[in-house]
Amino acid sequence: MRILLVAACCAVAVTLMPADPMAAVAERYVKLVLELGQHDADYVDAYYGPPEWKQEAESRKVGLDEIATNATEISGALARQPPPADEMGRLRLQYLQRQLAALSARVRMLKGERLSFDDESKALYDAVAPTLPESHFEEILDRLEKRFPGSGPLVQRYDAFRAAFVIPRPKLDAVFQRAGLQVLAHPVAVDDWLQ
Repeated sequence: MRILLVAACCAVAVTLMPADPMAAVAERYVKLVLELGQHDADYVDAYYGPPEWKQEAESRKVGLDEIATNATEISGALARQPPPADEMGRLRLQYLQRQLAALSARVRMLKGERLSFDDESKALYDAVAPTLPESHFEEILDRLEKRFPGSGPLVQRYDAFRAAFVIPRPKLDAVFQRAGLQVLAHPVAVDDWLQ
């Protein structure tokens, strides 16, 4: 799981709104994510907050048990916050609650807990792939059968249809020049993209 740490939002809240009751909780959350990033290199994709927060996380190397305890404490602090009066405040509170739940789940997974695909997607992303009946897919295949008539397997009929739109590599430059475009990428990359 990769997180584009929205420390900028939380840090801005801490810097620009010192009277905000959630500011301290948001700061603790950001630091906790940075600490978890020391155990999972892919957890924090990018960080735009105060550099000293990141340096502190890198120098401390907090253990997973302590991160789990801190996540529970931060969740409790959020639960004790009075409900924000404005919609943005409510959305921010909800966001932090969900992110902390996801962080707690990731800690458990790093400690060895195994989750089913649906349980993992729910825990980490607050989403579960829909379960659709076979009739749903049969209806789609029926529509595709009508769209690509003929004999042979549907996938072959689709590939034959699609092949009519692929620009052969030797003609690629001429096609782009005729269209008034210059090929800036390597022809192989453009050709692969078109196919």
